[in-house]
Amino acid sequence: MQKIQRVALSFLGFALLCASMSLFGASAQKPAQQKPAKPAGEDEPVAVSERPKAEVKMENRPLAQGEFGNFRYPMINNKGAISFQALFPLSTGSNGAGQAIFIRNPDGAWQILREGAKAVNFPEPIIALGGVPSFNDNGDVTFVAEFGGDAAKPPTPARPVDPNDPTVQEVMPLLNRSLYVKTSAGIKSLARLGDEVPNMPSRFTGFSNPTTNSLGVTAFIGTYGDPDGRGLFLIENGKPRIVVRSGQRVGLGIEGSYSEHYYPSQINDRNEIAFLGRVGDKSGIFVSRPKGVELLALTGSPAPLPNTNFIGFGNRAPGLNGKGEVVFAAFTDNAEAQRALFLKGVEGPVKVVAKSGDRIGDTNYAFSDFLSPAINARGDIAFVGLYGGRNRGLFIKTAKGIEPIALLEQQIPGGSKEELFNNFTQPSINDRGEVVFYAQMKNGDVGIFHRDEKGILRTLVRRGEKMPK
Repeated sequence: MQKIQRVALSFLGFALLCASMSLFGASAQKPAQQKPAKPAGEDEPVAVSERPKAEVKMENRPLAQGEFGNFRYPMINNKGAISFQALFPLSTGSNGAGQAIFIRNPDGAWQILREGAKAVNFPEPIIALGGVPSFNDNGDVTFVAEFGGDAAKPPTPARPVDPNDPTVQEVMPLLNRSLYVKTSAGIKSLARLGDEVPNMPSRFTGFSNPTTNSLGVTAFIGTYGDPDGRGLFLIENGKPRIVVRSGQRVGLGIEGSYSEHYYPSQINDRNEIAFLGRVGDKSGIFVSRPKGVELLALTGSPAPLPNTNFIGFGNRAPGLNGKGEVVFAAFTDNAEAQRALFLKGVEGPVKVVAKSGDRIGDTNYAFSDFLSPAINARGDIAFVGLYGGRNRGLFIKTAKGIEPIALLEQQIPGGSKEELFNNFTQPSINDRGEVVFYAQMKNGDVGIFHRDEKGILRTLVRRGEKMPK
């Protein structure tokens, strides 16, 4: 079963929120005034209203050694264990930052993957973590990191200088970077920059969005060079293979080829991955299943709203659960230019979950947009919803309907009256309905929060707290 969902799996949503954050906290800048709304474009949907002004006071207390600084967004598995990557000062008053991956088990015990650890199949120590790690039901962590040491040598595969004379070679320098998975058997390097791309004369030049399911199958977005491109890959039994890549003909009744833009979900235990992909000037929502790639929605195709077509998906990654159901956000071309959340089951048509204009409970607010959806095997959907202009909150859709988890300017659990939610990133939801998420506060503070099965919201960790040892 699929346990946890992430977005982005691109990092776009996280980057947009965190672009103004320092290493150890959020920026205290005042939100800029937005221009009036105009028709949404494919690449960057614009605001549907002006952004409200808000003063943000920055937490200025310097961090001490052993205190949490900032965080990447967290993930929760079906056993209730939570993983996240954290940044922290290397010494009191230092501007240098260390990083580690923390796992908090349901019994409160901690596990920590620190820089300096080594893979069982590769001798060089990990020196810098990158991106957002993923987490599965086995407790396995998949991540990208740089490696090196005093005797470290970067892989230097040779390539022809002159394609007409393969005897003339040059050295192609590459960074020391690897795709890793940490299991109960230890840390293993799965692929390194410079490794050959399967069935192509190229070599890997980058990794992102790595996830591993409980069966040990890893999915990732790989960038490669000479010739250049990008694709979605699987590693199964130690062997990588291409799922889709740039330049590959799409088929499925579509004219054109995949581009270099992919925004994947996490892989589930059915070896399925949902992804947003570009095809020329269009984009679509696809799901790769063992029987092949399936198209769920495409720019210009009919949407399940009266007399509407899809006009874009905003570079927002879909969510996928263990049953193979996919949830995604999209924009439509009806008179209201509606934005909506859609659900596609393994069988049957695409259905509307919620749409702009829908009232939020018994309030006077209505949804205007939807971000970062995640879905569990029960069909519960966690998402970031915009409402009342550019206000936002974190919501959950269950069989009972839609209810808020946390809202803008709501007091954080256990916080003072000045400690109010301001922004949210990609939520993670497990099959029990537990949700974890990273949030920024209006005073510039940051933290990770957990909503349990009973709907009780708690602060898990926050900036300035002592780290476990």
